[in-house]
Amino acid sequence: MNEKGYRSGDPAASWEEAMLCGNGTLGALVMGTPLRERVVLTHEKLFLPLHEKLPPVDMASRLGEIRAMLARGEYQRAADDVVELSRREGYGEKRWTDPFFPAAELRLSLRGAREWSDYGRSLSFETGLAAAEYQADGKAVREEAFVSRADGLVFLRLTREEPGDVLLELMPFAEDTPASYWFGPLHASRLGEASYEHAARAVSMRVSFPSGGGYACCLRVIAADGEAIVSERGLILRGTGEALLCAALLPSADEGAWDAFLARTDSLPLSFPALLERHAALHGALLGRVRLDLHGGAERELSAEALWEKSRSGSVPNAFYEKIFDAGRYEILSSCGDWPPNLQGVWTGTYAVPWSSDYTNNGNVQTAIASLLSGNMAECMKSWFSYLDFLLPDMRENARRLFGCRGIHLPSRSSTHGLNNHFDSTWPMTFWTAGAGWAARFYVDHWLYTGDDAFFLEKGLPFLREAALFYEDFLVEGDDGYLHFTPSYSPENAPANTGSQACVDATMDLAVARELFTNLLTACRTLGVEGGSLPKLEGILRRLPPYRVNDDGALSEWACPALEDCYDHRHASHLYPLFYGISREFRESRRLFDACRRTYEIKNERKKKEKGVMAFGMVQAGLAAAHLGDAAALGETIEALAANHYYRTFATSHDAGPSIFNADLSGGMPALMLEALAQSYEAIGPEGTIDSYDIVLLPALPSFWPSGSVTGMRLRGGFALSLWWENGRVARYELENPLGNPYRVESGEEYFTRLRREAGE
Repeated sequence: MNEKGYRSGDPAASWEEAMLCGNGTLGALVMGTPLRERVVLTHEKLFLPLHEKLPPVDMASRLGEIRAMLARGEYQRAADDVVELSRREGYGEKRWTDPFFPAAELRLSLRGAREWSDYGRSLSFETGLAAAEYQADGKAVREEAFVSRADGLVFLRLTREEPGDVLLELMPFAEDTPASYWFGPLHASRLGEASYEHAARAVSMRVSFPSGGGYACCLRVIAADGEAIVSERGLILRGTGEALLCAALLPSADEGAWDAFLARTDSLPLSFPALLERHAALHGALLGRVRLDLHGGAERELSAEALWEKSRSGSVPNAFYEKIFDAGRYEILSSCGDWPPNLQGVWTGTYAVPWSSDYTNNGNVQTAIASLLSGNMAECMKSWFSYLDFLLPDMRENARRLFGCRGIHLPSRSSTHGLNNHFDSTWPMTFWTAGAGWAARFYVDHWLYTGDDAFFLEKGLPFLREAALFYEDFLVEGDDGYLHFTPSYSPENAPANTGSQACVDATMDLAVARELFTNLLTACRTLGVEGGSLPKLEGILRRLPPYRVNDDGALSEWACPALEDCYDHRHASHLYPLFYGISREFRESRRLFDACRRTYEIKNERKKKEKGVMAFGMVQAGLAAAHLGDAAALGETIEALAANHYYRTFATSHDAGPSIFNADLSGGMPALMLEALAQSYEAIGPEGTIDSYDIVLLPALPSFWPSGSVTGMRLRGGFALSLWWENGRVARYELENPLGNPYRVESGEEYFTRLRREAGE
């Protein structure tokens, strides 16, 4: 399946190499094991309840003392104070989020088959169909699976040239080779015993949690040409040459769930092609909205495995870039349901999930969803908003208990709840206050990309108000008249001269707050709402601390002059003013503009210990380069990620290697690629309203993509762009403007020349 997905000549060696198919609610990890197929099932809302949900530590009662410690430069003591308080409140050691886990596996065993040969497997990004083909004792076997976006079920078809007996089993996931990276293998011991119930050609497995509740996995034979008899953990199909199966993973063990599954599957079509067609029509319509052509040439005809090997041989083929663009969009689309992608999308094949495979809100989630709007899948962004709705009561409790503030506080990690329970002396994550403000950015961009005023007024504006209300209460006026961030935190870095991650006035904190207040003012003026509150917002905005350029000429990670920069670090959080464009202060100051460029240049020069660690940190730096028009730096970042952070299946990894399966780069890489080709920004008029839009074509085109095209890309202002370029220059473009917004189109060269002129250069 070279033109659509992944194909290999060998079965999966590990869960990272398995085939991923999902619809954003269910995930199916098809291991592709000959004769003994295993399909691992997950559900986006099913996390293993290992940890008691505790109220946030009552840091508000100690906030005055903590701020006094920070003012005296006693940074580590301030972090330790919160941990001591948490122990008195019953926290014990550092508490993790409840982990995502492989809840069940479906096994299809060809009874009596002894040998296999001529193995091949494939995954179609366009349809989500995973397939394995091989010879069993010299006879052809084909196994196919997909997760239906139309039906919310997993469908499987088994076809055998020579009919035989097939054992179908449901069971809790069994760890073959426990990963050494994480402490997860013991998690399986926290599951209760599985119990089974049978109906006509159907079986249900229920698993309870010691803390109460549980989940169910159901399997039904929709059609088969052999007799079905009951076995202990499933069914046996006698003399079967073809069978159509469906399965569901239900995050509830209620009796009614089993009955509902049976009733739901009674009316399904008996045709696998018909089931696939109605799913593929929905899935393909979303995925196919944007097409990228980088003139991949003859290398498109290589097998996916050969193409992957070539990408690691010193020069990444353009056909490989095309493939990872499609693969990334497939992985993120498949992982957006009611909730957004967690660290591993909607799949895992181990209990040892790194970092609990939770929602890591200090960069991973934001990177995973970074290409949804420009990639023309705005509907999927609502999965993030839905999850934030779920967390909202806990975010309010965080603000109250941790800081004595109104408004909302989004923690750095969450899964089954949003209470800030995860921190320790090394990682004082109760001090990070940028989470809700960062999340607010996506409501604003969703509004700008779609023009959906009603959604923004109903959902976005209230969220922005609560995020701003927190800062209104939290910020502390200093002797210099500025409003300071104390405590503060720059994820997950420490100043070179303190060694403690506890700090004051992290650049990211002030950048997020500045953006939040700026966007809130602009949106309210443009929509003609909240007029009475605007003077207060303006006053807060004027009193935020200025950015600091250090002695190296780089943007400092801390605005406080007492804190020295540490460049050898995986995060690039202080480049936040350039994550989504160029913030106003940087557009108007050439000094700040150049300081950002110097920041990632120095980080690239001095990163030794953490080089290649954490793909999304590289995406952060790459986005900054894209928005500064630095095609060379962006090209280096894209090439390094492509060559080192992809598995043979085109799934993405956290570290170079590839090492540690993580989904965030799957969203981050398409975002980098699209931002290299076109960008758009709102132009603010003298009344502070959005008057028009600036559209920039080829702002940061890497030299290794001299010619190509992109169709269906979306831009702020509601525009749809199709662009063709040759020899590094725009050949032609087509722009749809359904909202009728005024706009100006410039080449990257024209745009950055204008920026320099307006900055007084």
